[in-house]
Amino acid sequence: MKRSKIAVAVVVVVALFLMWITTGTQGKEVPFLSVTELQSGNYDQSRFRLGGNVKVGSILISKTDLLDMEFILQQGEATIKVHYNKTRPDLFEDDCEVIVEGEYRKNEFYADNLMTKCASRYEGDLRDENSYDLEKI
Repeated sequence: MKRSKIAVAVVVVVALFLMWITTGTQGKEVPFLSVTELQSGNYDQSRFRLGGNVKVGSILISKTDLLDMEFILQQGEATIKVHYNKTRPDLFEDDCEVIVEGEYRKNEFYADNLMTKCASRYEGDLRDENSYDLEKI
């Protein structure tokens, strides 16, 4: 009798653990779209991921809330206004390549995640006196 209670308890704990794992990993995928696709489509969800460059001269930072800003995301000729209200990455600047994730509402994008990619900051001669010659290793 005691063993059957322990066995039932173990089965219940394992079942709850498996349910917790499977329901926690079944989130809705956030699609990566172009600006043109986003502006021309009807979607059954509101969260999206976009990529492009920050249009030169388009960054506007609020004077009352320094975290609050907006900028124009540009992909070729297509553009969209992006609102962002969190700490900006150090590499965020004009013409920087960015990826934003957030919601599309009323023809504007409200990002809650902003990632930068400014490869030009890291380009240059990779060899220095402490570098290794991989062909000799």
